[in-house]
Amino acid sequence: MKITDKDTAWSWATDRCARRECCRFDIEQKLRETPLSAADRELVLDALEDEKYIDSARYARAFVHDKLAYDRWGRLKMQQALRLKRIPQCDITEAFAEMIEPDTYREALRAVIASKLRSLRFDASDKQAVFAASQKLVRYAASRGFEADLIFSTIDEVLQGALEEE
Repeated sequence: MKITDKDTAWSWATDRCARRECCRFDIEQKLRETPLSAADRELVLDALEDEKYIDSARYARAFVHDKLAYDRWGRLKMQQALRLKRIPQCDITEAFAEMIEPDTYREALRAVIASKLRSLRFDASDKQAVFAASQKLVRYAASRGFEADLIFSTIDEVLQGALEEE
């Protein structure tokens, strides 16, 4: 659909928002690529918010749920991604409190670490090799956005279980 005026922009945006959860920033970025004036863009965005097609709190909850359940991201990475989408901090905090159960979060971290551990090859009897492997696990879990204190305690648990199996 070629967006040339407010009406086509409204039609396009409502269709897009009906198909998937969008935030104001996503729609605004797409509308910037059109010949629409800034005033018309703002009118369309404000109308979308008034009609509840876009809602930052709802978007934050959906984002947190999906990133934890499917991509196994940690809080830090999710928070950064939501900030880049200009979601207010109060909505981010609320979404974390609502959508992240401590046990589920810890289990997601455990699954990330266990998955990475299976891909590492090292001699379990060599302390230096175990240390090097644990450092790789720390870096990997940190890159997924998990907090350092949780990473260290979970790595200890997972490594202890893996070393006992051998």
